Amino acid sequence: MEGTKPRTASSIGMFDMLKGAGMLTIVFAHTAELYPMQAVSGLSLTAFFPFIYREALMAAFFIASGYGFRKRSIHKCIHQQLKSLLKPYAYTALFTCVLHFIIHYKTFQYLPGTIGESIKVTGGFLLGLPHTAKYFGQEFFSCGPMWYLLALMVGWVLLDVILNIFPERYVPWAVAGCVLLGWGASLVWELPFCLIQGAVVVPYLYIGFLAKKKHLLDEPLPPKVFAGLLAATALIAVGALATRTTDCISLAKWSLGPLSIFLDGAAGLLFIRLFMRLSRGHGPIVHFLEAVGRRSLNIFCVHTVEIIAIPWYLMVAKFSAQPVLGMWLQYAISLGSIWLVCELLRVRRALIIRFFPAQRRTPAVHYTSRH
Repeated sequence: MEGTKPRTASSIGMFDMLKGAGMLTIVFAHTAELYPMQAVSGLSLTAFFPFIYREALMAAFFIASGYGFRKRSIHKCIHQQLKSLLKPYAYTALFTCVLHFIIHYKTFQYLPGTIGESIKVTGGFLLGLPHTAKYFGQEFFSCGPMWYLLALMVGWVLLDVILNIFPERYVPWAVAGCVLLGWGASLVWELPFCLIQGAVVVPYLYIGFLAKKKHLLDEPLPPKVFAGLLAATALIAVGALATRTTDCISLAKWSLGPLSIFLDGAAGLLFIRLFMRLSRGHGPIVHFLEAVGRRSLNIFCVHTVEIIAIPWYLMVAKFSAQPVLGMWLQYAISLGSIWLVCELLRVRRALIIRFFPAQRRTPAVHYTSRH
């Protein structure tokens, strides 16, 4: 039967399970870090250990995005990224700022304080800040998980520029130079618009680009390559425990410097191989994670709104004596609200397609993977 054919490495949705598991993990990690619980070693069980492989997971996301990359003119690449990524970023920023103002004013009934905090949130989105920083003597908050979209947009443009300018044999060196430039810039200045993050993720996008071009995901890995990926994955944990810090692209911090950037990419590729193997199953867990993965962009946007607009720190204070209960309760509320909004968006889209079919201007073929 056609429905029982195994999914190939070029099929649409081959990364859905990875994205679904990643979305659930990201929401949990953002929740857990609000409820610090110390281990015997003094390291936080919720703000350290869950984050050891955080950037390896993000690297896997960028590799999956690079799998769909196609070289085109620089002008067309910029236009495509502005249309596909800047639009959801702008909508998310607008809803977040408006809801942040309304919720905080209704909660605290103090207009000057609400305006001050909302200015910090709005400024963070306008500057595209991956983390809280000061500009012009004014503190601005980060744009939350939306840093991923900005970094992806910058990274795609930079990779397209490299592929258009450099001969093929020099492209790997140009990609490595882009990483070192981004890492070096992070040591001296906090660049806006996630420019540092965009430069750093270029190798991940390039790995995805090569994976499709050279069919690297179609065949089993050679034993030596597999051993190298395992060693890189283990070295990430060793570096985190030795330095007592974890890698964080949004904060532009890496426990082993630029080496960590490449180690995260190797571990990310291993994660992709693992989830591709797991996705061959047809159980309810696989189908659930794939369904979540297909809504990953909506989840990213809605999660940004709820984590910034809602004053979760009030709940953290309320459950200070029972952090485990508070953490799981907030996680359930976050997932419930995200699911509800995503369902409303799905219903809205279905109604638009049903009653206004002429407004659906983009042909379905545009979403088909090209080989």
